[in-house]
Parts: sequence; structure tokens; C-alpha cells
Amino acid sequence: MNRVVSRAMSRILAISDIHVDYHNNLKWVESWPRERYVQDVLLLAGDVTDKLPLLESTLKTLVGKFHKVFYVPGNHELWIRDKSTTKFTSIDKFHQILDLCGSLGVLTRPDKVSTSDGGEAWVVPLFSWYATPEEDAEDSLYYSSTSEDADKSHLMWMDNHMCVWPEDIGSRSQFFANQNKEMMTGSYDAPIISFSHFVPRLDLVAATEEDNKMVEEERKRLGLPPLNDRKQGATVGFNFTRYAGCKRLDAQIRTLGSAVHVYGHQHRNRDRVLDGVRYVSHCLGYHREQQNGLTWGIQHWEGPKQVWPKT
Repeated sequence: MNRVVSRAMSRILAISDIHVDYHNNLKWVESWPRERYVQDVLLLAGDVTDKLPLLESTLKTLVGKFHKVFYVPGNHELWIRDKSTTKFTSIDKFHQILDLCGSLGVLTRPDKVSTSDGGEAWVVPLFSWYATPEEDAEDSLYYSSTSEDADKSHLMWMDNHMCVWPEDIGSRSQFFANQNKEMMTGSYDAPIISFSHFVPRLDLVAATEEDNKMVEEERKRLGLPPLNDRKQGATVGFNFTRYAGCKRLDAQIRTLGSAVHVYGHQHRNRDRVLDGVRYVSHCLGYHREQQNGLTWGIQHWEGPKQVWPKT
């Protein structure tokens, strides 16, 4: 891949799940000072809004604050509220969003940037979807639990009610992985920072002792008592791994040779190294999650988190 390298010396920052349908989240994003970020690159890892006009205005706002904005849609973006036009599917909306990004100068394909340490890095967006155990058992991150209520999980998961798929789509995780073929065959001559919306590995889902420690520190800053919940507020009976992500995604990360991979979706923040790759999740999430300290790091960074160069 041949790209003109940006002359700006940039930090690469990341955030996901900003859910600007919620007024507090939108105002917080709008408050980010341009002077702080004007030289920087933003990785926006999905779940901005399902409303196209609001998505457009939010992306325009971010383009005005950052040197470059990279983006991949999340599951919320592919919701279709008006189902009166039955021929319009979530795949149609996916392509509509990519066209919108192209018109705004938002990047959805790999590009090379000059970084603030004097080096260079490739940013590689990866499209993805989760694999449920019923749809694609080999690709699913599903881990069975005796406490799961499968019917409750199905009813609670809004994608089951809000997405519209072509009848012949087959495995959705395979469909979106196929959209990354160009990225897999690129020639990259600098460290790779990839990002997706969905979770690439099962061992990122459960909180570690370090994750729990970070939540407790966040709660202490908020004046809250210890959570004493190793599942970090998970809903009883709901099994997130059913809808978390897919194995194909991590296979693509390994094929690329990513130094860092950013993801979102879970609304639980992570920063850990597994098998030589640093995985970072920096979700804003919903107001109740922020207020409970579950999306730790948001207050510390007061916006997106620096993922490259490593601080």
C-alpha cells in the first residue's frame, strides 16, 4: 500500500461506544478542546448512534477537532428502526455509512501516519461482527454458563430486534471478515495499530484482578464504596459471550502482525498484552456505567486514550 504520510506528528488516540444519543455523552464529546487534539489521530471504534443525521453531525464535529479520524461501525449503527421498507437491510446501511464517511473525509481504510515519537505507524480498521454459537459455533467466542438464561439473553439483545439481514448472508462474522481482504494483503512498513468494534478474544471478556483494581480506584475517585462484584455489574442470566465477537477477528489481527489492537462493544475497559499484542478497550458507555466507575480511565484521560506511542 502506498500512502502519502501525514506531516503532522500525531498521537494515536482511541475511544468507542460514545453513544451520543444520550445528551450527556454528546455534550461531553462536543466539549473536547480542538487545541488539545488538532495534531492527533482518533480511532473511533463503533457504536456512535443508529441515527444517520446524528452520526453525520458527530463525525463532522470530530473531523473538526482531530488531524485525522478513523472509524468502523458498531452494531448500533446497523439498527433499522423503520422497517416499512423491507428491502433495505443492515448491509445496505453499512455501505451507506461507508459512503458517508468517504464524503466527510473519515477514514475506513488503512493509512500511514507520522507519530509524535518521530516514527511512523499504520492504522488499519477492521470490520467485524460477532458469531453466535447457533450461527457459527467454530467462530463464536461463546462460553456456556450454568447461570445463563438463553431466552432472556435473546430477548435482551436489541440486535435481534433491530437489525435486518439479507436472507442469504450466511455467517455474519464471515461476511464482515471478507470485507477486510484488502487490509490482509497490504504491505506495511511500520508498526500496525488495528482496531475493530467487536471483541477479538474470549480471554478479554472476564475482568482480571488488575481490571477490578482499576474499577475500584475509579469508584474511589467518584466517592463510591467498593463494588465487590467480580463480574463488574453484569446482568444476571445474560451471557455476553454469545454476542461478544469472533475468532476470525483475532486471526486477522495475527495475520497483520498488529502491535496494538483497539476494540470496544463490552463497555468494560481493558489494557493488557496477550501473546505479544496489546489489546485496549476504552469505552465511554452509558451514564450509569460511568457513574459506577465501570468504564475506568475516562476521567483520567478526559477524552480518548493514547494508545500509540505508548505512554
